[in-house]
Amino acid sequence: MAIDMEEEYEKIYRYCYFHVKDAYLAEDLTQETFLRYLNRNPGLFGGKRLAYLYTIARNLCTDTYRERQPEELKEEPVLENVMEHLEVRMDMKQAVNALKREEQELLLLRYHLELSVREAADILGISRFAFYRREREVLKQLKIRLEGGKEI
Repeated sequence: MAIDMEEEYEKIYRYCYFHVKDAYLAEDLTQETFLRYLNRNPGLFGGKRLAYLYTIARNLCTDTYRERQPEELKEEPVLENVMEHLEVRMDMKQAVNALKREEQELLLLRYHLELSVREAADILGISRFAFYRREREVLKQLKIRLEGGKEI
């Protein structure tokens, strides 16, 4: 499976930004991800090149997160100022922030970065069936939270 580097660069950047919430740091981590990927022998990864690319990014983000002090972490700014969408966005953000970090990552990979189930499952190191099961549970939790129900 060949990887379109230009297309994946933006996705890796968004993935890194999700983890570090800092545009400059996310840029640095994205560049480091591709440098490390290109310095490896691509033939070693078989058909899982995309999963390997995201694994590098995930490990770099994890290492960076561990090094940073909690007070340095910044909250993501609200970008839209349209009042009619603001309430819905805030409700959605609250519901997503209430999820566990792993559940947020699952949603990011599947819906924001638009990866296939197989690709996202490879990145998370789980089977497709486990991914489907977790995805269904997370979406169910989101639905309940957005409808004002109790948490599961």
